[in-house]
Amino acid sequence: MLARILIVWLSLGSFACLRTPPPHPRALEANELCAQYLHLGDLERAEVQCDLGLQFSPQYGDLWTNKGNIALSRNQTNIAKNHYIKALRFNQEQAQAYQNLGFIYLQERQYGRAHDNFQRALKVNPDYAEARYNLALTFMGMGRKEHARKEFLTLTEVYPHLADPFARLGQLAFEEGDLSASIEYFKKAIMLAPQYAEAWLALGNAYYTAGQFGEAAEAYTSCVEANPGLPECPNNLARAVRQRELTDPALKALEEVKGSEQTPESQFRLARTYKERGLRNEEQRAYERCLRYDNKFAPCYYGLFELFYDERNEKNARIACQNFLKFTDSAESPRERETCQRYLGEAISY
Repeated sequence: MLARILIVWLSLGSFACLRTPPPHPRALEANELCAQYLHLGDLERAEVQCDLGLQFSPQYGDLWTNKGNIALSRNQTNIAKNHYIKALRFNQEQAQAYQNLGFIYLQERQYGRAHDNFQRALKVNPDYAEARYNLALTFMGMGRKEHARKEFLTLTEVYPHLADPFARLGQLAFEEGDLSASIEYFKKAIMLAPQYAEAWLALGNAYYTAGQFGEAAEAYTSCVEANPGLPECPNNLARAVRQRELTDPALKALEEVKGSEQTPESQFRLARTYKERGLRNEEQRAYERCLRYDNKFAPCYYGLFELFYDERNEKNARIACQNFLKFTDSAESPRERETCQRYLGEAISY
C-alpha cells in the first residue's frame, strides 16, 4: 500500500513543445476516447484509439504517454518505458511521463534515474503529490533519510488528508528508535485511513518494541480485522498476547482461577475479564467452559453471541441468540433479550 503510482489518463491538454506541430483535431478526439477507455479499464479499445490518434499526429506526447499507461497497466514495463521516453522527446513538459518513468526506475532500484525523473515532474508541477511521494521513497532507497523526511513532511502540510506520508514518517521514526514519535505518526495515518492494515501492523510493532504489549495486541487485532489475509498480523497478535500474559500479574492470577473454580459463574467472570483485555480467543474458551459446567447458563450464550456478531459469523451468532432467549424469560436481561430478538428478526428477514 505504501508504494504509490497514480496513473491519470491524459485527455485534452499539455500540447507538445514548440518544435512539434499542434495536434490534429482527430488526434485530440482519439486521445480523449483513449483516456475514457483507460478509465474504464478497457485497454484494448484504448490502444485502438491511441494508435488511431498517432496516425494523425505521431508527435503528440499525450498519446505516447497514454500508450505508456496502457503498457504499464499490462505490466509491460520495458514497453511503457519506451513510450514515456518518446512522449518526453516530443513534449518536455509532460509531467506524468516523468512521474511514471521515474516509478519504473524506482521499482528497478535505479534510484539515480528515478530521482531525476521525479525532480523533473515536480519542476513542471510542484503540486504533483505522487511525484513528491515517490521522490521521498527514492531518497529512502538511497539512504538519504533527512531528504525523505522533508518531502514527507511537505506532503503532510500540503495534503494533510493523505495517510501514507504519516505512515512513512512513522517508519522513519521507528528506524531511528524514536518510538513515541513513531506511534503518534502511525496513529495519524490510521485516523485518516482506519482500514490501513499495514499501518495497524506497524503501530503494533512500535508498541511491542516499547514494551506496551496490551496496546500492541489491540493494534494487531485491528490489523487482522482490516486485512485477515496479512499473515504477520495474527502471528504478531499471538506473540503480543503471550507477552501481555507474562507481564500482567492480575491476569496470571485469573488464569489460576480458571482451573480451581469450576463453576459457570466463575468462568463467566473470567470471560468478561478476558473481554476487557481484548483476549478474544481466551474469552470464547471461557464461555465454552462455562456452558460445559451448565449448558443452561444464559449469560454465556449472550457473550458468545457478542463475539460471533463482531466476527460476522451469522450462523453461530443466531444459534447463540436462540439459546440465550431459550434459557431466559421476559423479566431477565431485558436489554439483551431485545438485542437478540431484533438480531434474529433482521437475520430472518435478510
